[in-house]
Amino acid sequence: MLSRIDRSLLYAVLFLMVLGILFVFSSSSYFSLRYTGNIYTYAMKQMFFVLLGFGVMIFMARYEYTELRRWIKPIVFLTFFLLLLVFVPGLGSVRGGARRWISLGFFDMNPAEFAKLVVVIYLSFILTKKQRKLGDFTFGFLPPLLIVTAMFFIILMQSGFSIAVLLLMVGMVMFFVGGASLKHLLSVSLLSLPVLVAFVVKVAYRKARVLSFLNPWNDPYGKGYHLIQSYRAFANAGWFGKGLGNSTQKIGALPTPHTDFIYAIITEEMGLVVALLLLGVYLFIFLRAFLIAKRIKDPFGQLLGYGIASLFGFHVLLNIGVTTGLFPPTGVSLPFVSYGGSSLLMFSCAMGILLNLSAHGDEVHATVKEVQRNFDEAFD
Repeated sequence: MLSRIDRSLLYAVLFLMVLGILFVFSSSSYFSLRYTGNIYTYAMKQMFFVLLGFGVMIFMARYEYTELRRWIKPIVFLTFFLLLLVFVPGLGSVRGGARRWISLGFFDMNPAEFAKLVVVIYLSFILTKKQRKLGDFTFGFLPPLLIVTAMFFIILMQSGFSIAVLLLMVGMVMFFVGGASLKHLLSVSLLSLPVLVAFVVKVAYRKARVLSFLNPWNDPYGKGYHLIQSYRAFANAGWFGKGLGNSTQKIGALPTPHTDFIYAIITEEMGLVVALLLLGVYLFIFLRAFLIAKRIKDPFGQLLGYGIASLFGFHVLLNIGVTTGLFPPTGVSLPFVSYGGSSLLMFSCAMGILLNLSAHGDEVHATVKEVQRNFDEAFD
């Protein structure tokens, strides 16, 4: 199986993993020294999760993706259990007013990160299973929508608005690609829009984030502070940057230089050339994921590929969009580069599934070529 995987995709992901270790070390050195007394703390943890993530990716690349259908119910139940476990006193960990993590000692696991991939797998299964019933709103479209909505509201209760919205976005893409009625999708979207707006407007800090995003200089030392400091990182960059490790914005200016705003630090240190190169690698992975999905003939596998492609693409778009001021601050990670074990393991699993799909896609592609060759020989 591994001999037939898409090697260009594998190498691109490995490149991001190695780059992630390097830039987490560079961007977190001051933060790490200040809060742990050791400049290597976050880099060493990132290296551990990269090695673990690599193992997970290879395992999923070897594991027959069709077997995921057998485990979908336990996976969904386990996801709901973990999402609710966050609210248990003593287990749930709170950071910055958000209760999203389960404390495991060595690291805090964020179940919402894994929920996004679970939604992709679940919808791939249920939408192919109910293909003929999707036109029926009550018995075809509504049941999977309720599962996605339930996860959305649980994550929302954890103060994870951005992750919840991203999950909803991926879900809507999959409903569309999976053949759901456009009328149903538009109706649900139009009904959901006022609810989402209300969740922003009625919560003070979310409303402040949106207003500061529109004009961060109205509150330069408050809600607009992060974005202004990110702008300064880009302004200091030039074409070739200030040099690896020489960022000034990571020294107390950007509070989360190794997570949400790591792309700004990379640009400041390595310049626009490297920043565009990194963007090119992300675009390459997204396009490879899309092409792999397109080549799969199995509806479950095809929808799985499109779901992973959209999940990956939305993550990159939102993270880089936040650092460049295109979107309000979201707290969405940059795949394989931002510090964080949960996100890295989730994307490692997703890429492993995609590599597994690529092997099947190659089989299909080879079969088509063989049929064409036999056809040509028969009429030669």
